Amino acid sequence: MKKIHLILISIVVALSSAAADKAPREVTGWNHFAWGAEIGGAIDMTSNDLSNVSLNAFLGYRNSWIDLLGVGAEVDMMVSNSVRSFPVYAMFRTSFTSRPSLVFMDLRGGVVFNNLTETDSQTSAYISPGLGFNLAGGKSFQSYITLSYVYNAMRPFSIGDRRIDVDGLSLACLRLGIIF
Repeated sequence: MKKIHLILISIVVALSSAAADKAPREVTGWNHFAWGAEIGGAIDMTSNDLSNVSLNAFLGYRNSWIDLLGVGAEVDMMVSNSVRSFPVYAMFRTSFTSRPSLVFMDLRGGVVFNNLTETDSQTSAYISPGLGFNLAGGKSFQSYITLSYVYNAMRPFSIGDRRIDVDGLSLACLRLGIIF
C-alpha cells in the first residue's frame, strides 16, 4: 500500500512540474469568453436516498489567472425517486497561477430550486466547493474532472405517505467536463 501511495505521489509531482514548465497562458480578444458543460453524479451522504445524476452548463469570463468567473445552471435528477433540483449559481475557478496547472479550485454558490413532488417545491441555498484535475487539452479546449462537496439546504418533505426528514442535503460529487 505504501508503494502505491509513493507511485501516485510521484506521478502527481511529475505532472505538476511538467505543467509548470509551460509558458504562461495568453488570453486576448474573444479568448476572455469561456463556456462549458459537465456531466456528473453525486452520492447522498445524509442517508436520505437522494443520490443523483447531473447535467451542467456554464459561461463566463477568463484571464491568465482566472480560469472562469461566471454563472451556471444544473439539473439534478435523483435516481431513486422523482425529486429534481435545479441549482443556479455563480462560479469561480482558478489554479492560482498564470501557467498551465494540473490542479485547480472550483467554487460555486447560489440558489437551488427543489422540485420535490408534483405540488411541493422549495428554494434553498446551494454551495459547492471542489478540487479539479485537468485532463486532455488543446489550444481551444480543456477537459477536466472535479471532486466536490455539494450542500443543498433542502428542508423536510413528503413523497406520498413517506416522509423525508432531510435537514440540508450533503453530497459527494464527481463531474466530468469540458471548457472552451
